[in-house]
Amino acid sequence: MTDPKFAKLLDEVRGKYGENAIMLARDMKTFPPISSGSLSVDFAIGIGGLPSDRVVEIGGSEGTGKTTFGLLAMKSFLEAQPDRYGLVLDLEHKITRDWAVQLIGEDMWDNRVVYAQPDHMEQATNMYADLLSSGQICICLFDSIGGAAVKAAIEKDAERVQVGGNANAVTKFARLASNYSAKYRCLTLGVNQERADMEGYRRYMTPGGHGWKHACVLRIRLKASTQDKVEEVVNGEKMVVGRKIHAQIVKNQLAAPGRSAWYWIYHVPTETYGFGIDTLDEIIRLAILTGVIRQRVSYYDHPGLVNGTVKGLTNLSKAIAEDEKLRQTIVSETLAVLSTDKSLLAEVAPIDDTIPQEEE
Repeated sequence: MTDPKFAKLLDEVRGKYGENAIMLARDMKTFPPISSGSLSVDFAIGIGGLPSDRVVEIGGSEGTGKTTFGLLAMKSFLEAQPDRYGLVLDLEHKITRDWAVQLIGEDMWDNRVVYAQPDHMEQATNMYADLLSSGQICICLFDSIGGAAVKAAIEKDAERVQVGGNANAVTKFARLASNYSAKYRCLTLGVNQERADMEGYRRYMTPGGHGWKHACVLRIRLKASTQDKVEEVVNGEKMVVGRKIHAQIVKNQLAAPGRSAWYWIYHVPTETYGFGIDTLDEIIRLAILTGVIRQRVSYYDHPGLVNGTVKGLTNLSKAIAEDEKLRQTIVSETLAVLSTDKSLLAEVAPIDDTIPQEEE
């Protein structure tokens, strides 16, 4: 029981600094994680998804699906919080409506997402602060940290452009984002472009300066496989429509770092494979691994299937894809097993000793 005089003091401090600025430790709020859109990555993170009130980086080289990953994470957050909105700060001015709609759906994109094209980093920071202070934004996708120009560069003011100007501007944003993400319960998801390590130390290098890196509680690096890819004939010509993506947890202040996961992603829509992360493949792979779906040579058993079994992986995929209730049941049962049997982490999200050191 709190001493009345001390309780009065706490009330006075709250009145001065804000309702949530100070509290007894027992009153600290905790929020459950929300899926990133990839079950494998959720378990590689170690808490079962992305934090809903922190700053996270999605990095990697070009063509690894960083923005796609961010948009799919936005879909998960908007589904989990149907009374709130998403914010896209598109500093690279590259996101198209058709592309976004294929990933998160027309109704959600048109009615639940605020889309902005800031001219420069300083403008993006102001937009971010104004919109998050409403308390209505649950996820902000910042695309991208490395592609954000400063105001002086846009206005071609040579006398004001400084070396490290981008890093300074990003650092100011990062400090604000750390505060606002926690205060207004919003995931700030920054896309960042991997740079080449010119000195050959096998480091993981991304733009934005140390301020941004320190603000991130989680940094995920995406790498596209050069060997594992899917080719299809589209409009009469053969092309690569999908690749296997490896996600490495480079920094993790939420759980043990150094784990990795993989998934298939399709960047050209086809009837066979769809578009975006192949969540169906992940569901089946993890359900078999956990024993939720029992495999007997070419037969697959689950109580929710017609007659309790199907023959062949193709028929299993079709049955799950066409029955949303069955899909949700299998996902729920799989998550339950994974959350209780930690020994499965080694197979779902193994420790990756090839993860490079972060830039010092």
